[in-house]
Amino acid sequence: MRTLRSRLTWMFLVLIGLSMLGTGLFVGLLLQATYLDSLTGRLNKEGTLLAQTLDWGKQDSFDAQADAFGRALSARVMILDRDGTVLGDSVKQKAGTRNLRHLPEVRQALKGMAPSNQFAHKRDNRLNTAIPVIRHGQILGAVWIQLDVTDVNRSIRQIWFSMAGGLAVAYLLAALASSRFARDVTRPIEDITRVAEDIAHNKLYRSVAVYGEDEIGRLGEAINRMARSLRSQMSAIRKSERRLTSVIETMESVLFLVDPSGSVILANPAFERLFGVPVSDIQGKSVQHLPGPYELIQLITRCQETGERQRKELHFFYPEERIVEASLSPMGVEKDGRGVVAVLHDITAIRRLEKMRSEFVANVSHELKTPITSIVGFTETLLDGAMQDPNTCREFLEIILEEGNRLQRLVGDILDLSKIESKQIHLDLESVPVGELIQSATKTMEDQFRAKQLTLEVQLPDPSFTVTVDRDRFRQILLNLLSNAMAYTPSGGKVTVRAERDADSWRLQVADTGIGIPKEDLPRIFERFYRVDKARSRASGGTGLGLAIVKHLVEVHKGTIHVESQVGEGTTFTLTFPL
Repeated sequence: MRTLRSRLTWMFLVLIGLSMLGTGLFVGLLLQATYLDSLTGRLNKEGTLLAQTLDWGKQDSFDAQADAFGRALSARVMILDRDGTVLGDSVKQKAGTRNLRHLPEVRQALKGMAPSNQFAHKRDNRLNTAIPVIRHGQILGAVWIQLDVTDVNRSIRQIWFSMAGGLAVAYLLAALASSRFARDVTRPIEDITRVAEDIAHNKLYRSVAVYGEDEIGRLGEAINRMARSLRSQMSAIRKSERRLTSVIETMESVLFLVDPSGSVILANPAFERLFGVPVSDIQGKSVQHLPGPYELIQLITRCQETGERQRKELHFFYPEERIVEASLSPMGVEKDGRGVVAVLHDITAIRRLEKMRSEFVANVSHELKTPITSIVGFTETLLDGAMQDPNTCREFLEIILEEGNRLQRLVGDILDLSKIESKQIHLDLESVPVGELIQSATKTMEDQFRAKQLTLEVQLPDPSFTVTVDRDRFRQILLNLLSNAMAYTPSGGKVTVRAERDADSWRLQVADTGIGIPKEDLPRIFERFYRVDKARSRASGGTGLGLAIVKHLVEVHKGTIHVESQVGEGTTFTLTFPL
């Protein structure tokens, strides 16, 4: 590809060459014509003078006169009569034997016409002219002069050679100057071109060096402004893209895009978390390969075909049970069809909470209904006449009191659990010796343990170390665990309370030798109203909220709770708190 510089250089060289060639030819021809005209004019004037001074009466001396004139003029001179016959010749040839009337300049002269430059005919490197000889108004003959211009032509050729040499040197100098000029003109354009190509390849840091305020300088400044504007816009776009990417990648909801051909072109990491399939495995593939329920593929197809938003709750079970709310919107910016933007919100936790709330209400209603039914039933029996029997009346009143106390405990546990879960509980933390804390709670339960023929053992390797707890809330934790252990440990069994410290924590263990908890029930024993053996739990007077309250109070104290159990061997609750 020929560059602009080479084209300009060649254009300058051709123009300069043609200009010099034309000028040289014109000047050379002009010089040649001027020189010949001048020579012809001089020849005519000398011929006219010769014709006027010619002594026509001495025709015998014509040869001598012609010879004298020829030597004076350095030319050949002939004297002709009215017929063109040569009467005298400066060159020694016999007169009267030749006739020059056939020559045009001779015919003109014999007609009496004065010579002019046009009649100085050039033949065989010689200028020829004829001047009439007129005496007393009569044309007597003519004088014919012939001048050899060989030397003149030689001089003109030397002029041509000199002029050609000068023009050649001038052409070389002009070529160098034009090349340099073309380079100076095209260099800024080449710089601008390179910068424009770099900008096209996102190398926006390049700029054009501006050397002046002419059109090229203004073009360079315009390129620089364009590059600055593109840098600013690209920076804003990249910043916006990073923000958008950050938002998409950190979204908890699944987002993926489907192009008009039905291929997945974008998916965020939440997709992998929900479906357990790497994003790279589905990008660029058809939606037919999407994991999840087939209803999702049907929704995408329907959204593409109708161009309407689609919303539906989907339930699927692989890789784990999930409930998602799918919202699909058509993406009409594509030229070759309609894409789809799909957002899947995982509402599994919401649905589980709703289910738990419904179950909680049902459980609370059921738990409240049982003692109330007993109270109402025994009260109606007393009113129907049983009150007349003192023993029956006392027995029924004791049952009504027991059910009332149970109802009171249930309401109290529900209120406590509500406060704890709503973060409305306030801890009054204080440093308490662990021995004092545990002995205070166990003494309260000693009579009950003794009445049920259970052994309550307290193990305190270091009873003097202190812990920072809310005394009343921690007492509630310990009493709930001891009540739970007492309720599920048969008579003759043993319950052990042990507290010890480590480097940066301390542990409290409540272990019993009771009936134990089946392995499949262990993950759910801290749920509200969950009972492993519902009939036996209610018979023991439990509300089904004790362990849930324990778990929340332990977490409020920034501790953890762990349970190990073997059916028929017993259960051990281990509570760990920071020191």
